[in-house]
Amino acid sequence: MIYDKLKNIDLYRGLYPNLDVAIDYIKKGEYTSLPVGKHEIVGKDVFVSVIEIEGKDVATTPFEIHKKYLDIHVDITGNELIETGGEGNEVSYDENRDFGVVECENVNSSYMSPDDFYICMLDEPHKPACAAPGKDKAIKKCIFKVLV
Repeated sequence: MIYDKLKNIDLYRGLYPNLDVAIDYIKKGEYTSLPVGKHEIVGKDVFVSVIEIEGKDVATTPFEIHKKYLDIHVDITGNELIETGGEGNEVSYDENRDFGVVECENVNSSYMSPDDFYICMLDEPHKPACAAPGKDKAIKKCIFKVLV
């Protein structure tokens, strides 16, 4: 997990070539005006999904994992809580969707605002888009998917 301010995103260049592509796109700031939906940046290698969601209940939201794509979460409006889990037991995994559910314990909580970003690495349990305590539950965010 990498959690930092958007102004520092250049520090994470060089980890993966496709991550650098996503960083370049994020730095342009065009994602803030994209409509809801999926948008290709480099075919299936790098794309972004823009969603509008009401923050979920952290207690009932399962931890998810991905095995092919890392996630970069960037809020456009609103605030959210993202939890990161420790090692856990895989409950299910759908290879076509690159989406799995795991049971594990929370090891970190990150409170996101539009000035922040969160990178979730492969096989790293995380609970995104949860309601931040004391904040409006309305969230508009981008989830960048980066093939590793």
